Amino acid sequence: MKSFFLTILFFYVTANVYAAIRIYQLIPANAWVRIVVMGIFLLGFASLLIFFRFGEAMPVGTAGFFYRFGTSWMIAFLYVFMLILFVDLFRIINWVAPIADKETVRGIFHHNALTAVTGLGLTALILLYGNWQYHNKKRSHITIKTEKIDKPMRIVGISDLHLGYTISKKELSRWVEMINAENPDMVIIGGDLVDNQLRPVWMHSLDRELLKIKAPLGVYACTGNHEYISGIKNSADFYTRSGITLLRDSVLQTNGLTIIGREDHSRKNRKTLPELIKNSDNRTFSILLNHQPYDLDEAVREGIDFQFSGHTHRGQVFPASLITDKIFELSQGYIQKKNTHFYVSSGLGIWGGKFRIGTRSEYLVLDLEN
Repeated sequence: MKSFFLTILFFYVTANVYAAIRIYQLIPANAWVRIVVMGIFLLGFASLLIFFRFGEAMPVGTAGFFYRFGTSWMIAFLYVFMLILFVDLFRIINWVAPIADKETVRGIFHHNALTAVTGLGLTALILLYGNWQYHNKKRSHITIKTEKIDKPMRIVGISDLHLGYTISKKELSRWVEMINAENPDMVIIGGDLVDNQLRPVWMHSLDRELLKIKAPLGVYACTGNHEYISGIKNSADFYTRSGITLLRDSVLQTNGLTIIGREDHSRKNRKTLPELIKNSDNRTFSILLNHQPYDLDEAVREGIDFQFSGHTHRGQVFPASLITDKIFELSQGYIQKKNTHFYVSSGLGIWGGKFRIGTRSEYLVLDLEN
C-alpha cells in the first residue's frame, strides 16, 4: 500500500512540475503576472500535502480551507494538464508533419496572454458546469416486485455523503429534507457517511441534522473505507448519535426484511457472505449493504434479493469514470442478475472538490411491491 501511494505521489509531483514549466512558458513575461500565477499553482499543489500532514493540528477553519482548495485544485489541474498534453501533442505532430507554420504555432503558445486567458476560461467553464451538476441531485427510481413482503414499502438509498470539511450543515439539511419528501418507510446507507476527519462533523453538530430523517422502520448502514480513515470507533459513535443502526458484519431481521451489513472490503478479517447469512430466514426479502461493489456474483450465489453499494463515485469526473467502468462490473446504476437486483450509487455527496463532470450526484428510491 505504501509503495502504491508513493508511486501515485511521484506521478502527481512529476505532472505538476511539467505543467508548471509549460504554464510559465505560456503566460506573458511580466514579473507580477508570473508571481501571481505560479503562487496560485504552488498553493494548489501544496494544499493537500499540508492538510494531510498538519490538518489535525490546525484550527478546523484553516484545515478546511487547505482541504477544499487542494481537492478542488486536483480537479482543475486534471483539465489544465489535459489541455497542455493536447497542445504538446499537436506541436509534436506539427513538427513531424507540418500543418501550420512552426513559428506561428510557437507564438501562439509562448508568452501569449490570449492563449493563457482562453485556456483559463475553458477550464473555468468546465468547473462551473461541474459544480452545477454536483448541486443538481438526481433521483433514481426502481421498483421490485416480490412475494416476500406483506405490503408495499418505500426505501431510500444514499451513499458516500462524505460529511466533513466540504459539506455544510445547511447543505446536509437540504439533503434530509429531500429524503423526507420521498416519505420513506426505511433509509439505507451504503457507507462513507463521513469523510477523513470527524472534527468538523462534531463542531457543526451534523448528527442533529441526521436525526431529522423520518423513516418509521429505521435507518441502517454498513461501513465504508472512510469510516476507518476517520477512525472506526469515533465513526461508530457518530452513527449511534445520529440515530443510525450501523451493521458491521451483522444481520438484522425486521419488518419482514433481512438487512445484512458487511464490513468494508478493505478489512481482511471481514466475514464471508455465507458466514453472515447462514442462520437467516430465506423466506424474507434480503437487502445487502456492501460498500465496495466487488464480486457481484457472490450475492447471486447466496440468493440475495437486493444489494446496495457505493464507493465508486463513478470516478466523479471524466475521464476517471472510464477507469471505474473498467474496474467494476457495475460502477453506477442498476442491473439484475438472475433473481438478484443490484444498485451501485455514484454518491449523494462528494470527495473533495464539489464537481461532477460526466457523472451524477444521486439518491435511490426503491419501491418494493407485492
